[in-house]
Amino acid sequence: MDEIWSQTRDELVEAYGDLVAFLIASVQGVVVLLVAVLVARVLRNRTSTAKSLGRLAPNIVALLANAASIITYIVAASIILGLFGANWTALLAVLSVSTVAISLALQDVLKNYIAGVYILLETPFSIGDRISIRDFEGEVETIEIRSTVLTNDAGERVLVPNATIFSEVLTNRSTTHVRRRTVVLEGLRQSPADVERVVTETLGSRSDQASRPPRLRWRSFSGEGSSLEVDSWVLADDGVADGDLGALRDAFPDATVRLAGE
Repeated sequence: MDEIWSQTRDELVEAYGDLVAFLIASVQGVVVLLVAVLVARVLRNRTSTAKSLGRLAPNIVALLANAASIITYIVAASIILGLFGANWTALLAVLSVSTVAISLALQDVLKNYIAGVYILLETPFSIGDRISIRDFEGEVETIEIRSTVLTNDAGERVLVPNATIFSEVLTNRSTTHVRRRTVVLEGLRQSPADVERVVTETLGSRSDQASRPPRLRWRSFSGEGSSLEVDSWVLADDGVADGDLGALRDAFPDATVRLAGE
């Protein structure tokens, strides 16, 4: 009886130790995952800021943001597996076999990812361009690894798989070097109707503006003043952002006018 009790006690102690180790590893894994999400978000914001300041082309920014997120999550997954005592030799063997199976099962998804990288590197179009593919036409809002998001004339968001763009005939209707700029106006004291009229007249009088009228989106209304986002389409990159800012600052001297992302 003593031997049975001793054996049971040892097994309970071992099970308790395994449970404690598992709980500690789980908490550490959650912390690693949260840190990875935070790092990925910070990296995306940094690359978005670089795009807003005109330091990098929008397509390169999108590629860097997606690559940074993927690398961050891969590193985090490796750390989490290590916390749970993964056997890397066995894990690599399983991954090798599963990769082949997954590749066969997810051919269409992988095609979209590969096509997305190609689009971001070769830049057949850029963010802000107006393109048409099959029965879809609209302005390119963003280029993700798996799909490209368009906004049509009705304001609807259309997700087009990158593999479709890669394999179909595409028309880029931005015949000139048109790019979109987003400016934020804060602390506006005028009425919304007056603000919209002045913004439209101010940007419409500039020679560097494309034929498309500016698009206005109200962000908030408060006692301290209203906030507005203005999208404008311009014909060149160099110095245009500063020109838009200067014109809007002259039109609204009491408001804060800045580029989105600053």
